Amino acid sequence: MIHKRKKELRKKVQELRDALDPEQRKSLSARVAENLWTVPEFAAARTVLFFISFRSEVDTLPMIRRALDEGKVVCVPCTNDGDKSMVASRILDLEEDLAPGNYDILEPKCDCLRPVPPEEIDVVLMPGVAFDLSGGRLGYGGGYYDRFLQRCSPRCRLIAVAFELQVVEHVPCADHDARIHNIVTERRVIDCPAACRPR
Repeated sequence: MIHKRKKELRKKVQELRDALDPEQRKSLSARVAENLWTVPEFAAARTVLFFISFRSEVDTLPMIRRALDEGKVVCVPCTNDGDKSMVASRILDLEEDLAPGNYDILEPKCDCLRPVPPEEIDVVLMPGVAFDLSGGRLGYGGGYYDRFLQRCSPRCRLIAVAFELQVVEHVPCADHDARIHNIVTERRVIDCPAACRPR
């Protein structure tokens, strides 16, 4: 039942997000980025795992460039489609270090792999299709992040960057689904108190 509800919500929200035209997406993404830098835990973070945006997601590439310019340790996912695992790899140069990987998403090239231990990561920027105010997250169904987060420190902050249209009344969640601490949209920064219990 929960699988069916997730599938229906995923389809509905993705259609709404896909309907944004490229210029609108670019403008909204810039406002999301401005709001992200107002989150104290993010601003103070030394090591951040960013996701590389694809299709109609919030554009994270300008955020990554800014974080690199500011001297943060910037990591991006390198995925293994076989066992659905994920490694955080440090990047030094956005243009030189990446190439299309699984699902045609940019990932570190083999000769640019610089693994960072999960427990060293201060903030994980979480991709997803939909989020709710209690910190519920609807991902894409691969489970990569759920597995990876089990190895992160309990102090690691989970922050979703999303368009306002991705914030819904309720996301169907299973017990093992990680909950978000903050949702950052073009309009606001949402604190999700349900996520503040120990993981």
